[in-house]
Amino acid sequence: MKFKGPAWNAADRITVATEVLGNVAFGNNSALFRKLVLQDRKAQSLTEDFRPMRDPGLIGVTAMVNDPADLTAVESEIGRTVEKFRLELCDTQLLEDTKSAMKYGFLMSLETAQGVCFALEPVAAFTGSIEAIEDYFRTIASITPEDVRTAARRYLDENGRTTITLLPVGEAAR
Repeated sequence: MKFKGPAWNAADRITVATEVLGNVAFGNNSALFRKLVLQDRKAQSLTEDFRPMRDPGLIGVTAMVNDPADLTAVESEIGRTVEKFRLELCDTQLLEDTKSAMKYGFLMSLETAQGVCFALEPVAAFTGSIEAIEDYFRTIASITPEDVRTAARRYLDENGRTTITLLPVGEAAR
């Protein structure tokens, strides 16, 4: 599923909250990932792409479903997760763990010269310098469950949603 996303601004709360939302709701530590990938094994993978872009683009959730017969169930679970985050505040501990993982994941990516280049390139390209990283991580630290819900309400809008389904050759279309 793809939704219209925000433009990149390291200090803009809604921009950063949207990226945090992607990790909390659909990332590797999310309840949805545990359910679809680890427990029920209806999906081989569940990935999110809530990275802000210089120009507003799309944010998305991608699931690789094991059995085409489970496609509707997986889409329904993603839809329920979208609604949950639009209506309810996210768990505070999960939010804190996610923010910590984002920070330390970034720092771990700086272990090699190539990692530094890949980590700093988007920031330098978008802002012309790397000072915005400090603003970005200060903003991440300040994100609240209310900010996450606000981002979900703004960007996970049913009217702005596009769903793309790719099936193997020979599978019946829905």
